Amino acid sequence: MSQADVDKATTSTRLTNLGKNVSLILVSLILALSICEITLRFYNPFGFRIKGDNIILPVNKKEIIYHDKGDKIDRVVVHQNNSLGFKGEEPPQDFANRLTLVTVGGSTTECLEIAADKTWPHQLGVKLKQDFPQLWLNNAGFCGHSTHGHYILINNFLSKLKPKVAVFLVGFNEVGVSNPREFDTRMSTKISFRSLDKFLSALAYRSEVASVALNLCRYFFPKSVQAIGQRDMGEMDLTALPLLELSAAEKAAHLKTHAEKYVPAFEARLRRLLQVTKDNGIVPVLLTQPVVYGQVMDDLTGLDLGKIMVGKRLNGEVGWQVLELYNDVTRRVGAEAGFLVIDEAREMPKSSRYYYDLTHYSNAGAEKFADIAARGLSPYLATKFGSFAKTAPAGQAGR
Repeated sequence: MSQADVDKATTSTRLTNLGKNVSLILVSLILALSICEITLRFYNPFGFRIKGDNIILPVNKKEIIYHDKGDKIDRVVVHQNNSLGFKGEEPPQDFANRLTLVTVGGSTTECLEIAADKTWPHQLGVKLKQDFPQLWLNNAGFCGHSTHGHYILINNFLSKLKPKVAVFLVGFNEVGVSNPREFDTRMSTKISFRSLDKFLSALAYRSEVASVALNLCRYFFPKSVQAIGQRDMGEMDLTALPLLELSAAEKAAHLKTHAEKYVPAFEARLRRLLQVTKDNGIVPVLLTQPVVYGQVMDDLTGLDLGKIMVGKRLNGEVGWQVLELYNDVTRRVGAEAGFLVIDEAREMPKSSRYYYDLTHYSNAGAEKFADIAARGLSPYLATKFGSFAKTAPAGQAGR
């Protein structure tokens, strides 16, 4: 046998052995993972609360936001999601024996641009605790979410957590919306290859091993996001916005389009959302959506907030009238169902001192918003859950 034949035979043997070794490793790995998967399904010592449909919530996610100016909001803002994927305290061991509230909404609920302890949900919790010492409140607002996303949140997660009350701030993200947007489908459990995190999250929904691995990764390596100088973040100079006059025909066309095409769809979604909330033993509370613009003069800048451009061929006057079509649905549907509706849209002053842009609240605005919400919620909660009130009869508190 020639040297070439020997070398060829040696190479073939090495490849065969390598293939066997790789196969053995793969089989061993699959066997080990299978054993871990089966074991974790019966007993999970890690105690993670985010499993199943809810694995894709942003557990232990840390975000750091830098603003290049901070007259109405802080220059540096840090947010940290808890083990539920929400913002706020961890769920207590005696969860069922607490007065538990979760705020649900889009970016005006998440309040990502202001400090965690200055958001309206946090401040609402502080105010309510004065009357309800056993209160636990978490912020489940997610940027961009509409009632499409709120339904997924209730159906897939809050139905299992079962807080006693869900406070919904709805309206702005419903304007002109028919189908779920990417923001709303982030909590979908379908396999997606749009990003590694989304793929791993969907995989974790199907596997306890993947769930544990992803949670450990998120716990020990929280994400940090630095956002500097982006146009849609930070304070907006309203006086720099162009002015826009609309004809009577243009105004009527805007209102007609929304009233006929989008508002009925929103009403159907809202009714479905309230029904699934109620069916899961959660009491819904509704907040209408305020914005800074409307047919009014700004007391801080002297600007006519009805004439500033707030959208494509849309000024503040008509933009507010359009949003009120959706707020009217919230008012009417809530009243018909017998749920508490706190009319933030009408009670929040239209002043730029309370907003850092057209829709999002400044530090002062978040405090004002929380004051309004607390005034409406406190007596309602005392009536609905009197045993948790500070003045509850002896022997009933904390029931």
